[in-house]
Amino acid sequence: MPTQGTIVFMHLPGGPVPAGQLTMTSEPRASFATFAYGRRYLERPDRVAVDPVQLPLPDAGGRDVVFRTEEGFSNFNGIRDAAPDGWGRYLMYKALDDREPSEAEILLASGDYRVGALAFGPTPRAPERLTPWGEGAAPGEHFTLEELAAAVEQVQSVDELDDNLRRLLTAGSSLGGARPKAATQIDGQPWIAKFTANDDNYRICRIELATMRLARRCGLNVPNLDFREILGRDIYMIERFDRALTPDGVRRHPFASGLTMLGAHESDVGRHSYADLAAALRQYGSDPRGDLVELYRRMVFNILVTNDDDHLRNHGFLWEPRGWRLSPLYDVVPKPQVGHERTLVLGVGPQGRAATLNNAIAGAAAFGLAPADARREALALVDTVRDDWRASFVEAGLSEGEIRRFATCFRQADLGRELLADEVEL
Repeated sequence: MPTQGTIVFMHLPGGPVPAGQLTMTSEPRASFATFAYGRRYLERPDRVAVDPVQLPLPDAGGRDVVFRTEEGFSNFNGIRDAAPDGWGRYLMYKALDDREPSEAEILLASGDYRVGALAFGPTPRAPERLTPWGEGAAPGEHFTLEELAAAVEQVQSVDELDDNLRRLLTAGSSLGGARPKAATQIDGQPWIAKFTANDDNYRICRIELATMRLARRCGLNVPNLDFREILGRDIYMIERFDRALTPDGVRRHPFASGLTMLGAHESDVGRHSYADLAAALRQYGSDPRGDLVELYRRMVFNILVTNDDDHLRNHGFLWEPRGWRLSPLYDVVPKPQVGHERTLVLGVGPQGRAATLNNAIAGAAAFGLAPADARREALALVDTVRDDWRASFVEAGLSEGEIRRFATCFRQADLGRELLADEVEL
């Protein structure tokens, strides 16, 4: 029964402080974890829960509480949010010469670029990166986009990482998501750069750029965006909303995914809904009224652009002193469809996951919206998406052929007013 422990740190305004002790245990049939907050941490007025659902803050001065993961969970969701997903795991796999890293190794090897405000280390003195490949970081702390683009291009076609490619272990292995990406900076402000993958069958960086710009035109909360073309490769860039540049340096904001806010399991795909996220905002949110409307509008936008990758990890929450807020929008990419029927990953309304405008309006009460207000919000989004999506694609440098290919994604926007007026569904 291999067991590995680490101190979990939380970055607060004054810097990282030890929040508690995490112990991860691997068993043949199942793995589990335990966690206990430190007494000094619980006495802090600025303490933040490591996981608001699975690791709620106990009362300071009370009896020590040791949390254990529920059956089927190898770690707590709030801590798992700080670990990399597909791309980061791919880099670690290459660094270990194709040996699959354990969940504990993945977590402890993730570096300072991980999402949110958590950090890890073997002692309470300070966070420290522990890597199974024998080095904590590649030489140097920051890399140019040219260096990263060249390394991303090469690493996708090699069996193992040489010394030149290990820079990606610093810049890219801490980040979540499946696509090639790396952390970078522009004028001191942290950004995330997304690169093309060798097996892309369309220019996804430009597609995401166009869609996110369209979301901003719709009035949704979208981070700053940028785009570069380097070495003939597209690079889509998004400013990190879990980092803020201050006179004292970069401040980290605690982050929780939708998966964490619902206490859900990774295998629960399709079992949850936007109404569940709305309920989490009511329970944990500091501005539920405003965020509920924003969440409803994002749901409708996903319907109008056919973004069916709206799983719980693609919804985020940021901590502020009074509670949790819906994070800015991210990872919204249309997907061309052949048939007329559309579904989202999350439930929309009384007709389940059916991605129709009427289903969204019928379920609007969960967001605190009356039917007339929900219809008004939907119609405003319909008009903007219908009128502007082609221009957004043209501005992103997409060809007429590519625009025709993605036109099916916007069918409900093109027909939206007629669909709502006649209460007809695709």
